[in-house]
Amino acid sequence: MSDPSEMIAWLDGRIASTKTWLETHGPGTKRPWPQMDIEDKETNLARYEEIRVAYVKALERRNAG
Repeated sequence: MSDPSEMIAWLDGRIASTKTWLETHGPGTKRPWPQMDIEDKETNLARYEEIRVAYVKALERRNAG
């Protein structure tokens, strides 16, 4: 299993990268990418954030007990 701090750092990187992509290529930009690509990135962002929250909660439970 990966070190928890490395996993959280990786997730934070994916989240930041996806947010940057959406800011530069998403809706409201000068030349947005196709809607399907934007929706895929939005879905990925939601999943990364959900996984990060679940991972941190699991770590907290493991460290508490």
